[in-house]
Amino acid sequence: MLAIFERLSWVQRGALALGLLVAATLAVGEGFSAETPATGIGLAICGLVQVAVLAMPTLRPVVVLEAVLVSLAFTAICRALPDGLDNTYGMVETIALACLISRAIIELPPRRSVLLVPPMFLAIVVMPTRCYTIERPELEVFVILTSLAVCLVVLLALYLRLQDQRRADSHEMARQLQRLTYARDLHDFVAHHVTAIVAQAQAVRFTTAAGQQPTPEALDAMLAGIEKAGSQALASMRGMIAVLRDDQPVPVRKPLGVVLSEATGAFVGPPVTTEIEEPLAEAYLVPHVLDAVHHVVQESLTNVLRHAEGTTGVQVSARTLPDDKLEVVVRNDGAAKLCSSGGGFGLVGLGERVEAAGGTLTAGASDDGWRVAATLPLTLALPS
Repeated sequence: MLAIFERLSWVQRGALALGLLVAATLAVGEGFSAETPATGIGLAICGLVQVAVLAMPTLRPVVVLEAVLVSLAFTAICRALPDGLDNTYGMVETIALACLISRAIIELPPRRSVLLVPPMFLAIVVMPTRCYTIERPELEVFVILTSLAVCLVVLLALYLRLQDQRRADSHEMARQLQRLTYARDLHDFVAHHVTAIVAQAQAVRFTTAAGQQPTPEALDAMLAGIEKAGSQALASMRGMIAVLRDDQPVPVRKPLGVVLSEATGAFVGPPVTTEIEEPLAEAYLVPHVLDAVHHVVQESLTNVLRHAEGTTGVQVSARTLPDDKLEVVVRNDGAAKLCSSGGGFGLVGLGERVEAAGGTLTAGASDDGWRVAATLPLTLALPS
C-alpha cells in the first residue's frame, strides 16, 4: 500500500485521510451510544485500534494480530458482563477488520495471510455476540450473514490479488521481451562497427600485400578509422548493456531525419548521400516503425562494407508512397561478392523485423549495383 499511496495525488491523499478521520469519528460516536461508560470506552478503543492499523502504509503482521486479539478480548469481556452492548456491536470495527482482511490477502505473502485471515474472520463472526439484546435464533442469523459477508470479502480480495499478479506477470513478460529484442539489436549495433574495423584492417593488408608501403599519413588515417570504429563499437555495447540492465528503459522520440543521420553518420566506408522529403524529415513515427527504418539503413551499410566491392558511393532515400506508406531505399554502386566466412542472417532477420512492423523488404542486384528497399506503414507517433 505504501507504493500505491506514493502514486496518489494530493487530492486523493486528502480524500483518503478524510475517510480515515470520518471512520475514527464514527468509532468514537459508537462508543457514546453504549449503555455503560466502560463498554462505550472499550467499543471506541476497538474501533480506533482497527482504523489505526488500517491506516498503516505497510501492514505488519504482529501489529495486525495484536489488534485482532484486542477485538477478541473485548468480545469475551462483553459476553462475561451481565449488561454488555445493547444497540451496536461495532460496525466501524467490523468494516475496518474486513478491509484489513482484504489488505492482508492482497499485500502480504500467502504464508502470512493464511495465518492472519482466520483470526480476523473469527473476530468479525463473533462480534454480534457482544449484544445481549440479540438472542437466538436472531443471533444465529446474524452470525451466518456475517460469515457469508466475510467470505465474499475474502473471494473479492483473492480476485484482486490474482489480477495484480497477472498484471505484474504481464509487465515482467513485456519487459523480458523488450530485453530480448534489445539483446538481438546488440549484434546489429556492434556488427556495423566491427565490420568497419575489419574493412580498415583489410585495406591496410591489401596495400601492404600489393608492395605499396603506405605513407605515415595514410597509415595514421587508416589506424584512426579503426580506432574510431572500435570506440563506436564500445559505446554501442555500453549503451545497449545499460538499456538491458535498466528496469524501465525510456524510449527516446526522434524525428525520422535525425534517425537517418545517426544511422549514416558513423559509417566509415564510401561517402553516403541522404535524400528525404521535407515533411518526412520532421515526422515522428511510432517506435516500431522508426526502429525498423534504423535497422534497414544500418544493416544495409554494414553489408556494403562486407559484400560490395568497388563501391564509390551509397545513397539513402526516404519518400512517401500512396496509401500512407513509407519507402526507405539504400543503394550502392558496388558489385556483390560472396562472404568468405559463410552466409549471415542479416537480411533474414531484417526482413522479419520489417514484417513485424507491418512492412515488406526487398533486396537484390540492380542495374547500377545493389538495392535494399523497405516499405513500411507511415504511422505517426502521438504527441508527447
